[in-house]
Amino acid sequence: MNDIADVLIVGAGPAGAAVARRLAEHGANVVVLERRSFPRSKACGDSLTPRAVAAIDRLGAGSVLDDAHITSGLRISAGHRSRDLAWPRHPEFGVVGAALPRRVLDERLAMHAVAAGATLLDGHEAVEPIVERGFVRGAVVRSAVGRVYAKLSDED
Repeated sequence: MNDIADVLIVGAGPAGAAVARRLAEHGANVVVLERRSFPRSKACGDSLTPRAVAAIDRLGAGSVLDDAHITSGLRISAGHRSRDLAWPRHPEFGVVGAALPRRVLDERLAMHAVAAGATLLDGHEAVEPIVERGFVRGAVVRSAVGRVYAKLSDED
């Protein structure tokens, strides 16, 4: 099966979901490939800095943090010593961070992209780019789909 999309995004993490949401909001036909099915575990990334919280707010997805643990800084520990540090003040970002399991954050952001009109294909691994005329046009996908193509322009 060949799915045609305006944009193909490989990876439904925060960056992929954010791009998918923005493009879908502006009318693009977006397909997002994620090799694992949600919810998926992630070893790192449960802590969000004030800059990350602000980015999620600007995306219009602030509600994904409604039940997050709010943080005012971070604690650095080494051996038997630790030090608490407040988030630095910045004119564009608040001083509030958040903590939310990455498996929860990623799924919620991906669902925001879907709500904006993006198509999420989780459990679909992009294993090889499809290159035509010197351009990456899509991806060979390990799943029932087989190949997913993205348009280069309206003339293609």
